[in-house]
Amino acid sequence: MLSELANAALSGLAEQGMLAVGVLQEGSIAWAGWALLLMFGLETQAAAGRHFLSLVAAEDREGVARPLDEGFNAGNASISFRGLRADGTPFDGELAGVALDLPGGGAGVAVAVRDVTEQRRAQARLSYFALRDPLTDLPNRGLFFDRLGQALVAARRNGGKFAVLVGDLDGFKEINDRYGHEPGDALLQAVAKRLRAAVRERDTVARIGGDEFSALLTRASSAEDASVVATRMVHALDAPVIIAGRPCQVGISIGIARYPVNGKDM
Repeated sequence: MLSELANAALSGLAEQGMLAVGVLQEGSIAWAGWALLLMFGLETQAAAGRHFLSLVAAEDREGVARPLDEGFNAGNASISFRGLRADGTPFDGELAGVALDLPGGGAGVAVAVRDVTEQRRAQARLSYFALRDPLTDLPNRGLFFDRLGQALVAARRNGGKFAVLVGDLDGFKEINDRYGHEPGDALLQAVAKRLRAAVRERDTVARIGGDEFSALLTRASSAEDASVVATRMVHALDAPVIIAGRPCQVGISIGIARYPVNGKDM
């Protein structure tokens, strides 16, 4: 269908891994480069005549169908979609295209597909760690204040109540000074797990400083509710933490502030 020269050029680019390209006619694959076949796990014969939308996850087909129908002539930039390999394995893809006149008459679309799965995973990891304390994996100060801001907006809108607990460890500095930073870091990690287990699933526990932790209790409607959770956090550290065979005992002092009783802004 393509001229021999165009076919050779596109195949050469695909084989070099530069493009995963194909040509569609009425939405079906009329020609597919080597890289496109490899990306979708297709044999040449299986690809020929296959509708491109069958390689797109069901929830993304409508968004892909429109630019394909329009021949990417309505200012469509590359679009993101969830692709499906022949064995059903999904991947994150980006699709770009351009309309073209096919030899012998008829309209077609030349498409180029990129597999951006690893790129998206890397971006997700970066986004995750930007909002997490790298030592304890708890939300960091930035994420805590973001969630606190959201809680304030929701409470103002709905007349709700919530509580913030702020605490710092008792005895941590002495242990850190005596045994060094590595055991101190291990102790903070163990403390973080215990504090997280002491609150409810919907609550947020964050590390906001060296040995400072905060909890956002979005459903604490009374002083008693907040006090119960704070007491559980205190008792979570009753038992010593064993670090490198040594029992390390720390406590936590916690203050409680409630919205709107004790304040109406961050």
